Amino acid sequence: MVRAGQDRRASAAARTIFSKVANLTSPTEAFFDDLARQVHVASLEHECGAIRFEVADGDRVRRWTVAVDNGALHVSQAESDVDAVMRVDRALFDRAVRGEANLVSAWLRGEVNYTGSLEVLIQLGRLLPGPTGQQGPLKVASRRRTA
Repeated sequence: MVRAGQDRRASAAARTIFSKVANLTSPTEAFFDDLARQVHVASLEHECGAIRFEVADGDRVRRWTVAVDNGALHVSQAESDVDAVMRVDRALFDRAVRGEANLVSAWLRGEVNYTGSLEVLIQLGRLLPGPTGQQGPLKVASRRRTA
């Protein structure tokens, strides 16, 4: 026999667990949520353009538009005119936003469908994190010619 107090506690525990599960977001969703909170991106101060990311997860496709106007950043899920469209599998995009994959490299391998301005791809690609553990720009070794 279940007592009323036990029933209320079990119900409260179930609500807590459901709330925690419902609040979990994928790395992709967290990336766009974090991006939407940014108002200005200094590294894009002289850049303008918009790209729509179409992130496919099975039969479901989520769309985010990211627009930059001289560093001012706007993220939306509303339909709008864009300079480029990138369609990518959610698992790959999750890896990209964790710094484990590079979308430009994936596009070159045919794993990503991209149409539109390549300039926008390069510009807005700077919004994605670099490889895990990278701090600052990559250093390229220089070779000196020996006579």
